[in-house]
Amino acid sequence: MRLIHQVIDDLRAGLDGPVSPMDAALEELLNGERGSLPDLADRFTELGLASIMASWIGNGPNRPVSTHDLRRILGEERVQDLATLTGLSPDDFLVHLARRLPAAVHRMTPEGELRTTP
Repeated sequence: MRLIHQVIDDLRAGLDGPVSPMDAALEELLNGERGSLPDLADRFTELGLASIMASWIGNGPNRPVSTHDLRRILGEERVQDLATLTGLSPDDFLVHLARRLPAAVHRMTPEGELRTTP
């Protein structure tokens, strides 16, 4: 599994300057104090959305995730915290996250599998 720092660099390819607030939120979500990619995958599974996460990890096309489902997965408090980190409203944050999260997860799992140990 690739490190989130490498993924953010890939997603920002061609951009100059510091890490954006949205990049910081992705890093916090996928490798922060309050969770990791395996933790996020577990939440997708718990809510019956494992096939969406599996499409991001696998080598086929990435299925979209709705902002409604992201709100359920993350919980209102986590959405608010991450939105505050980005300087966006919670609704705007979820729109941006729904666009960027599938590619970030896909790039973190180039072998098409989620490893829970280093």
